[in-house]
Amino acid sequence: MGGMTNSTPIVKLVTVEELKGEARKIYDGFLSAGKNVPKWVKVMANCEDILVGFFTMFKATMDDAPLPAVLKWKVARRVSDTNKCAFCVDVANMQLRQFGVSDEDLERITETADKREETAFAYADAVTRKAYEIEPEIVARAKEHFNDEELVELTAVIGLFNYINRFNDALGVLPE
Repeated sequence: MGGMTNSTPIVKLVTVEELKGEARKIYDGFLSAGKNVPKWVKVMANCEDILVGFFTMFKATMDDAPLPAVLKWKVARRVSDTNKCAFCVDVANMQLRQFGVSDEDLERITETADKREETAFAYADAVTRKAYEIEPEIVARAKEHFNDEELVELTAVIGLFNYINRFNDALGVLPE
């Protein structure tokens, strides 16, 4: 996946000591939870406004309402796989494992999908490939399985991961 072979991003990784304000609070949130600050956050912190805005959007989009978070992460994985973003596929797999999805089920995620998930995947594929030309049948199926609020959120997940896939790939944020 992806054309870059070096795992070093093309911009510097910002350290916690270099930050202040809202960006510092984002770093502190990871550290106080006993987690490492993700590489994409360290890269995005080169532009504080982008980090803070994206992080806010990410949290609002990937929470557990109105759509279940596990469905959102399955869609995120599908988009990331379509875009060949190895880093985001790894992150999505890690999140899905936390929801109890086995490695075997991750390998067969399309085959084990229920009708609602199949519809979400078809919609994600269409939005990712040609959002301006989604087939009416795909839209009709999506509207059968998702209400307006859910469809907006589903589209936000797809858009969010299309953005972060391209961001990570372009700047060389690859799996460790």
